[in-house]
Amino acid sequence: MAWNQPGDDNRRPAQRSAPDSASLDEMLRRWQERVQRLWRPGSSRGRVALTLVGLAAALWLASGYYQIGASWRGVVQSFGRYVSTELPGSGWHWPWPIQTLTKLNVEQVDSLDAKSLTLTSDQSLVDLSWSVQYRKANPRLFLFQLRDPLSVLRQTSETVVRELTAGDALPSLLSGDARERLGAEARERIQQTLDRYGAGIEVSSVNLTDVELPDPVVAAQHEADRAADDRQRAVSDAQTYADDLDLKAQAAAQQQISDAQVYATQTVAQAQADAENFTQLATAYAHSPRVTRDRLYIQTIEDILTGSRKIFVDSGSGTVINLPVDKLAEAIRSGTPHAAIVPPTAEVSAPQVPSDRLGGDDRSRDRGDR
Repeated sequence: MAWNQPGDDNRRPAQRSAPDSASLDEMLRRWQERVQRLWRPGSSRGRVALTLVGLAAALWLASGYYQIGASWRGVVQSFGRYVSTELPGSGWHWPWPIQTLTKLNVEQVDSLDAKSLTLTSDQSLVDLSWSVQYRKANPRLFLFQLRDPLSVLRQTSETVVRELTAGDALPSLLSGDARERLGAEARERIQQTLDRYGAGIEVSSVNLTDVELPDPVVAAQHEADRAADDRQRAVSDAQTYADDLDLKAQAAAQQQISDAQVYATQTVAQAQADAENFTQLATAYAHSPRVTRDRLYIQTIEDILTGSRKIFVDSGSGTVINLPVDKLAEAIRSGTPHAAIVPPTAEVSAPQVPSDRLGGDDRSRDRGDR
């Protein structure tokens, strides 16, 4: 039968009683007696404890000894408050937690690298990287003036570099012409800002290490470069075309001037000849008016009939004779008889009479009409 079955009260286990407070008092009393025996005069355990305490005190006091190198400075603090700045050499201060000593190398040059996306004067984005070389010139100011002096240095350099980059164009930054100048100006401005803050940092140099175009801007920059090349090529072609037109215009103008001069010379010469001929003609007409008038008439008729191909002759009797002068001239040159020359469609209103049969009276009358 199990112990917990009904009716078996004798086999039920006894319950644990709560700890008695008297046992705790007894235990504390025994520990107190042991401590008293340990520090009792003449006890061997007391001498060992005193020796250990003295050794610990000696080690604690010895921990306050320090040695500072030539390029280092030591900042002593008493319960966190600044006490002094120790120069290179050896010394002693109260150990922790009373005093603490912080050593800083004031001659070591450290480097701080930064990178930022900046905007140039020609509205171009550029990914600029730079490096700031500095040293902790004043340990007290470096430790206590600013909460995070290196963060202040980084933000100050970023602000100054962005401001200076905004005054230069992208080609000068990419070619490297403005890097040295920007580095010198940035070092001076950063140092002035840190001095106003009392950062205790001395900036030795600022170097622009890398200038790159962001990936989204590279394609646009290539397009801009191609557009600039196309523009330059178009300008060159236009300039060449303009120079060619200028040369042609100058040549045409020179030719027109030469033609005008030749025409003027010819016109003047012709006018002078005409004037001289008219003078001679006027003199001849003054001496023989009739003869001169007949000669002028004959010359005029000859000039008119020289370029004429057909001549209509009115005999005065109602008959019009058509003389094809051009065909007569061709017949004379080829030896064709005169009869074959008259075209069959020649308009004849009366029997044709050869000119050699005209009477002398008719010729005299015709001359008189003329």
